Amino acid sequence: LTVDTVPELRIAPLDIINIQVTSNDPNAVAVFQQQRLAMNNGLNAASGEGALGIQEGYRVDEQGDIHMPFIGAVRAQGRTLNELRRDITTKLDKYILNTSVQCRFMNFRVTLLGEVNRPSTYTVPSERVTILEALGMAGDFTAYAERNNVLVVRERNGARESARVNTQDRELFRSPWYYLSPGDIVYVRPQKAREYATRGDLVERYGVLLVSLLSVAATVIITTR
Repeated sequence: LTVDTVPELRIAPLDIINIQVTSNDPNAVAVFQQQRLAMNNGLNAASGEGALGIQEGYRVDEQGDIHMPFIGAVRAQGRTLNELRRDITTKLDKYILNTSVQCRFMNFRVTLLGEVNRPSTYTVPSERVTILEALGMAGDFTAYAERNNVLVVRERNGARESARVNTQDRELFRSPWYYLSPGDIVYVRPQKAREYATRGDLVERYGVLLVSLLSVAATVIITTR
């Protein structure tokens, strides 16, 4: 199989973007940071988001914009991080000379549930993660996992969709679900053997308990005689 071009992730409303601005003029950047802090404190106080640590990033509003000092509203929805970075750099150059801008997602988290060894929500440090890498973060499948029937639930731009993928199929590498998006939920279903094994454990436990009770009853009967 040939390696296809990795799809660039597009920004969606409610994403949190970390934007770092540097320049040869530290005074100008200091003024920018002060205005940013004041702006974010006001927004967090109004929305109650301060406890979540969101003040470190810029939240994309429902209209798809972020709001920055000096330049105001910047269109973010539908853009890649590189496109957003270039636009912010161009706009800031009018106020701060020799601007350098870096952007990254702060809310790139994926959740893995079901038959994985460490089900949890994981933060992705880079801009992309494959479903196989995410499963690796969760400690891989358990012995009872249905590896050919993994459910992925995705919600982006206000729309929810889902798909079932076969991690044992080579066509997975060409699937649009191979690379995960922020907020994706991956659920690994258990095999029927898990249900039977659970039933077997219960039968064994109750069987031991029943034998113990019968033994006690027999002892009581013999003693009373």
